[in-house]
Parts: sequence; structure tokens; C-alpha cells
Amino acid sequence: MNQNSIIGTIENQGWLGKTGSVIQPAIIKAFEAGGDTGLKIKNFLHGTWLGHPLHPALTDIPIGAWTTAAVLDSIELAGNDNFKSGADAAVAIGIAGALGAAVTGLTDWTGTTGKKQKLGLMHALLNITATGLYVTSLILRRKPESRRASICCSTAGYGVMTAAAWLGGHLVFNEQIGVAPATTPIPYP
Repeated sequence: MNQNSIIGTIENQGWLGKTGSVIQPAIIKAFEAGGDTGLKIKNFLHGTWLGHPLHPALTDIPIGAWTTAAVLDSIELAGNDNFKSGADAAVAIGIAGALGAAVTGLTDWTGTTGKKQKLGLMHALLNITATGLYVTSLILRRKPESRRASICCSTAGYGVMTAAAWLGGHLVFNEQIGVAPATTPIPYP
């Protein structure tokens, strides 16, 4: 399946548009309910203070942490369990980073419409799935008897995260989401 057919398949999913048209206004209303403070929070999460969107910078945390966990888990599977506590810590750090990336990503997503809204929602759903797999992995890592199952969850999460990152790259480079300077505060729509 090539890139165009994957993107086309996502864009043709009517349920993504319907779901987005419910979620997006709810997020916008939450910011609006905060008045001036809500607007300041929205602009902070967008990265106005940084001069570019904050979301891309925060996505490096889960990607880097979970890549580290994948390497350390591979070493463990090869027979050396000296680094399993490092893998566990990397999974936890990735989860924390994913939460920050999610909040900032949703903030940026509130400015999208049409196919960009659908693609952004699919990106978010993939990331939620990946994060859920990593949370499950972290829980399973607590017991030695479920260690291999925890690594399987992490491996599946890594695959889903990679797909989400690819779609995020498409949103930036092909759809031009988040490429405008973020130095100007974002008003409510």
C-alpha cells in the first residue's frame, strides 16, 4: 500500500469527521471557558512563547524514550537483563512525554478542518493506542512472570507509535500543519 492510498483511506473515513466535529468544539469551549486565562493556556500549549509549535519538540521525548526501551528490551531478550530497570524507566519517561505531546497536539489540532482534521484525529488515535500499550507494558513489567508479555506490549506500541509518527510527518510536511510561525497568539475561532 503506498502513501497516497493510506492517506486517502484515512481521509475517506466519515466517522473521523463526525468524531472530530464533536471533540474539537469541546476542546475549544474548554479553552474559551477559561476566558483570558484559557487563551493564555492555549497559546502557551501552542508554543507562542517558544516561537514555534511546542508539540513537535515534545514528541521527541516518547519517541526517544521508547526507542531506548526497545534497544534495552532487545538486550534483555538476548540474555542480558542488566538493563531491564533502564528499559522500565524509559517506558515510564515515554509515557510522561506522550501526555505532554498529546495536550499540545490537541491544542494545535483545534485549528484544523476537513481532511486535516481527520488525519490529525487518526494521528491522535494511533498515539493513544501506542501510549495505552506502553501503560499496559509498564504495569506488566512489575511482575517477573509477565516480563515477556510486557516486552511484547512495548514492541506493539513501538510499531503503532512509528505509524503515528509517520502520519505526523505527513501532517507537517504535506499538509503544512504547524509550519506557520507560532509567535502570534492564536485567537478563538
